[in-house]
Amino acid sequence: MSGTELENHRIDIECDVLNPSSELPGALVLTINPFVPSLYEADSFAPTGAFPNMTLFQILGEDVFIEFESERHTALEASRAMWPHVRVLFQYYLQGNTQMFSRIAKQRFGLDWDPSTSHERTTVAYQALGTATEMITGSTGTTSERVIGRFSRKHTAAMNRHRDHLLAFRRRGQAAAVLERDLFTELNRFVEQHESWEMGLLGRFVGPEEKVAFNKLVLYRDEFSTVRDLYQHGFELACKCLWPLVAAQNTVKRGSPDDFGEVHPESVPANKRPKSLEKFDKLPNAYKVAYVTQVPGWESFADLLNNRRRNTIGHATAHHDLQTGRVVSDDDPSGMTYLEFLSETLGVFEALSTLAQVFRASRVASSPDFGLPAD
Repeated sequence: MSGTELENHRIDIECDVLNPSSELPGALVLTINPFVPSLYEADSFAPTGAFPNMTLFQILGEDVFIEFESERHTALEASRAMWPHVRVLFQYYLQGNTQMFSRIAKQRFGLDWDPSTSHERTTVAYQALGTATEMITGSTGTTSERVIGRFSRKHTAAMNRHRDHLLAFRRRGQAAAVLERDLFTELNRFVEQHESWEMGLLGRFVGPEEKVAFNKLVLYRDEFSTVRDLYQHGFELACKCLWPLVAAQNTVKRGSPDDFGEVHPESVPANKRPKSLEKFDKLPNAYKVAYVTQVPGWESFADLLNNRRRNTIGHATAHHDLQTGRVVSDDDPSGMTYLEFLSETLGVFEALSTLAQVFRASRVASSPDFGLPAD
């Protein structure tokens, strides 16, 4: 930016070649990209943090920089180009409009067969949803595949061996349908506001040394209210959707989705230990997450849904300090960088995306296409 008055103020978008200004000889030029952490005190291109693209290149290194830019480009393309088609398809699925669902599936997703049954439409809808959310989340630092894979094996084993497991999912069919709609609505809100939090992806390419370097820089964005709303609503909804995971674990280990056994997380007081799925539904979020994360392979939910960091972000006094670039509160004056805050938001999006695929299994299980197995 150059100029001191409105009449001569000028903003130059970052470009390959910057010609000297004949109108303002000797004018200082400052390049700012609000998507890239920058050095607040920079007065030239020399220090790290003064030149946006070079900042990422210098801190991440060439190979990691290229990987990050590739995943970021894929995510942006998915949110802008692919998601609108996914949204239309999934809305027709939720509405039960089978004719339009089949038409959109064929026209926009190249489906060459007619999904005529309920569980087939569920499968097609969630495959499209999963493809888009995986592209937006990226592949670096994600654990969704492992979580979904382990759940699928446990859920299938439970369905094949224990009638009570299927009955539990059938009883929860209507409530699960409401959560299914809420899940899609929330994922859609995240994608519609993707630009405001997409730089959270950078945090997954940052090691301890790079973290120190980025902590000295400031991300010149301020959609704190918008992103915090996404984060908080997404966090709460994700915790409501954890029950299929514990149901599968309980059935495989103890023969009933309601049997939580004798081994409980240390953080859960004795008087809070659930005796059924219904009791589990009423637990505080931190306890729900504790039951899930004690299962090998699902530990990642402790990081994606970290209650301590949620308290920092959700505290009534939490705010974004624009000069330091940190999210702070009265209870946590050191807080976290705005970039870390965006990374936490990406984590909640990943949790919701993962749980959507978990719900896919529960929706198929409660499909009217299948009868109940014999006792």
